Amino acid sequence: METEERENGITFGEICRLIGKKIWLVLAIAAGVTVLAVVLFALVFNPLTTYYSMSFELVYPTSSTQQYPDGTPFSYRNIISLSTLEAAKAKEERLADIDVATMIREDHISVSAVTEGDAAADSATVTYTLNVKGSYFRDEDTAQLFIRCVADATVDDIMERAAALSYGISSETFNGNNFEARLDLLAEEYATLLEAYDTWISTYSAGYRVTVNGSRRSLSDYRAEVYGLYVEGVRSALASECENGGYGLLYGDEDEIVVQEAINDRVAQLQQEYALNESIISDLKAQREGLSGSGATASTLSARTLSAQTDTQDNTIVISPDPTLEQRIAYYTERNAVIANQLGAAVDGSSEVTGTLTADGARAFATKLNGYFTSLNAAAETLKNVTTAIYEQNTFAEFVSQNANSSGDTNIVLVAVASFVLAFIVAAIVVCASEYSRQRKQAASPADGEPQEPSGRTE
Repeated sequence: METEERENGITFGEICRLIGKKIWLVLAIAAGVTVLAVVLFALVFNPLTTYYSMSFELVYPTSSTQQYPDGTPFSYRNIISLSTLEAAKAKEERLADIDVATMIREDHISVSAVTEGDAAADSATVTYTLNVKGSYFRDEDTAQLFIRCVADATVDDIMERAAALSYGISSETFNGNNFEARLDLLAEEYATLLEAYDTWISTYSAGYRVTVNGSRRSLSDYRAEVYGLYVEGVRSALASECENGGYGLLYGDEDEIVVQEAINDRVAQLQQEYALNESIISDLKAQREGLSGSGATASTLSARTLSAQTDTQDNTIVISPDPTLEQRIAYYTERNAVIANQLGAAVDGSSEVTGTLTADGARAFATKLNGYFTSLNAAAETLKNVTTAIYEQNTFAEFVSQNANSSGDTNIVLVAVASFVLAFIVAAIVVCASEYSRQRKQAASPADGEPQEPSGRTE
């Protein structure tokens, strides 16, 4: 019976016996194939298809409005710009060999943003998810380190922009304008400083303390320091002095002699204006006398148009818009009183200026303006330091999870199990076939020393 089964094939029991004889060889082959498969998938195939991702929030003072410190819109795509990725590489020596240029060119890195909350109410939070291909890194830890460095480089960029803010006015810009424009520049700088402090106070609180140059003070203290520098009374007094002194169109400072030609030109303009105003006052008074003699009313009089008389004066004379004679007379009389104060004895054109419109007077006024300019610019520098400190204290990347997530990779455990099973089966088949073939050949050959039947005929 057994001979018949052997002739017809091999039994299952015999297969088990054959495998049992070579079990260690089969296991060794299966283990070797498993190790090779795991290594190939872990080091070759998986990195080619695996992407690592981490999600984080960028927390900084203007994050709710999605703006950089200077007010320009924040674009989340800047997170994966070449400059940011290069800065991320520079933060860790282990990342020095990463080819970020190819990474961007081949679209192997991406970032997405999900907004939660009400952006219009400045209560929105944005979660950024950074995805990067695994083939650029030695392992998952390196990929995770790279993503963290990219987030940190973005934080550094925000703080650098905050440190680069300037609230002051350059001396070239200030001294390059006339005195009237300087008054406007000082007023604008003063308003800008107060507005910036008001913004910080509304964002945090008046009592929020910031350390600048070793001094820790509240935001309300910093604001109060600015408020006293250029209050309304100071601004009004300076504007009145500038107008009454005739300095509005002059320029220069205490270290630069005001151009005498400019003063001479202004004196000549004022002398012409004074003479013209006197003529206008005389004509208006004559018209008023004529009205009183004829019984007409001032409201029915069509006064002589004055615009033609002012066109040749480079529009230096301001025409009163009031149509009544008395108000016109009062306007031109008051205007000539101001000119007389500025020119003194020079109003008739035959004497030297004895009023306020002199180089010494202009220099003194320039010195006064430069004092306020210096004070406000110092306050602007303090505000810059306050802003930088606020960003340093409140700018960071907050990760949703501490470990990177992977996608697109093959589970190594499954690879190992499948490789071992498949390799075991194949190895067992090969061993069985080889051993079975060897045994069949031995069965077909006579044993050594056994007599053989003669091949010839017998009689």
